[in-house]
Amino acid sequence: MQVFKCALHVIRGHAVFPLVYIVGLSLMGLFMASSFDFSTAEGQFEREQADYAVVDRDGSALSAGIAEALDEQGTAVEVADDRRAFQDAVAKGAVDYLLVVPEGYGDAFMEAALAGDDPPALDAAYSFYAMSGAFMDEVVGSYLGAARTLALADAAASQQEVARAAAEAVAVRAEAELIAVEGSVSEADRFAFYLKWSTYTLFAGITVCVGLLTATMGRADVRRRNLASPLPFAAYNFQLALACLVVTLGAWAWSFGVGALAFHEAVAQISLEGLAWCAASMLAFCLVPLALGYLMGALGASGLVSNAVGNIVGMLVSFLGGAWVSLDLMAPEVLALAHALPGYWYSMACADAVHMAAGSGLGAAVPVLQCIGVLVLFAVALLCVALAAGRARMRTSAAGGNRAAASGVAA
Repeated sequence: MQVFKCALHVIRGHAVFPLVYIVGLSLMGLFMASSFDFSTAEGQFEREQADYAVVDRDGSALSAGIAEALDEQGTAVEVADDRRAFQDAVAKGAVDYLLVVPEGYGDAFMEAALAGDDPPALDAAYSFYAMSGAFMDEVVGSYLGAARTLALADAAASQQEVARAAAEAVAVRAEAELIAVEGSVSEADRFAFYLKWSTYTLFAGITVCVGLLTATMGRADVRRRNLASPLPFAAYNFQLALACLVVTLGAWAWSFGVGALAFHEAVAQISLEGLAWCAASMLAFCLVPLALGYLMGALGASGLVSNAVGNIVGMLVSFLGGAWVSLDLMAPEVLALAHALPGYWYSMACADAVHMAAGSGLGAAVPVLQCIGVLVLFAVALLCVALAAGRARMRTSAAGGNRAAASGVAA
């Protein structure tokens, strides 16, 4: 097993690749899956309350109506009518929204509304770190818009009547409640999200590592030495394939194991059958980048080329597989293209396996088996191309095969 040991030594010599692609990206997947809330929401919908302050220098009915509209959406905070106090209140986060109504604003607003001109501006300040301040500014804009419309509709109406009618108009709001529907997400979907996120981790990591290994073992000087050795060619290929399989199994075991340990609460909600099929689906998917990496080595691709192919194709497969954007949000044309790539079938297999009921039997696993079968077909197709390309390249002078021997005799 000298070739097998040598291949593993090559991987150890380039340990930075599995550390970055497999270990590093899997830890990033843990962070992403941990940052989302997959628990079912309970209770009633509650409107977020913002802290606001209104400095009323006008004392008109319209300015009082603005304060009343804001009071429906937040909590009033007293702020002194001083420039320094304004700055401190906003900068220190004492208020989310600060509004200053200048003197004479109500009369000027009514005159501009009746004349069809734009209303005079208000002095407002709010923090851009939260959306609550911007929302309160929209409340003021809605109130003034309603007041302007009412003033135009009835030119004889007084400011008090317009302010009261505008307050009644903006007080109308839609009621919201939470409705539980079938198929709502649960904590188990956290583990499913991690498995889908691992699409890029596994595809890029295995493609780069296997491609680098086969390219290193396929260099011309190495192949010449192997062809001159008493080791049968079949035994050499078997040991090389075994080393590639060990790399693939290591990536699979690490990615699946670290996810199961990190999200043990989510895994506890998945049946044993479902968990087993999740592992089988990930293993079947790992065979695809294994075959692609072997193809890169058979073509004599360098480490730089294997990196580029692993990353670019990995990102494409991950995106169209629903790892980063839900498949439900994709257009029909994009979804049709996704069917032609292995990431889609892997995501579908994981989604079905996670929600598989305990004791459901083999019948419930048919959709998962179909997806696994498609993944295996992807791997077999790539492997056949790799074997054909490797056999053709073996006869070239660059690969140290028969053409190289013929060139040496001729020389």
